[in-house]
Amino acid sequence: MLLSRMSLLPLLALAACASPARLTGRHVFLVSGAPVAIGQADQPENGGPLHLIPGSPAPGACLPAADYDRMFGETCTHESEGAAPGSDANVRWYCHGRVTVRVRLEACERRDRLRVAEIAVSTLDP
Repeated sequence: MLLSRMSLLPLLALAACASPARLTGRHVFLVSGAPVAIGQADQPENGGPLHLIPGSPAPGACLPAADYDRMFGETCTHESEGAAPGSDANVRWYCHGRVTVRVRLEACERRDRLRVAEIAVSTLDP
């Protein structure tokens, strides 16, 4: 039986969305008892804790502000922080599809560097 072009579109869309979720090789915030680490995730193994690939910034690392956007993409528009003007200067919001991540950064000893102080993640309802 031949399928029309119109009936193929939903199948193609479903096939495009059916790829498995993965972290390997992607930039992640990693928290597990130690200070927050940032870098590319290594291959998950046997349900153990995730690790970062060698060469990733150490846990608690202080990075230039631009590195966060380079690793995690552009920031997105977001609700107001509801505080004095400028108080959200060290807060980044990243939106990817149905996932929103709010990251609060704190200043390091070097004025041009920041480290992650807090992370909040939200997923939109389908």
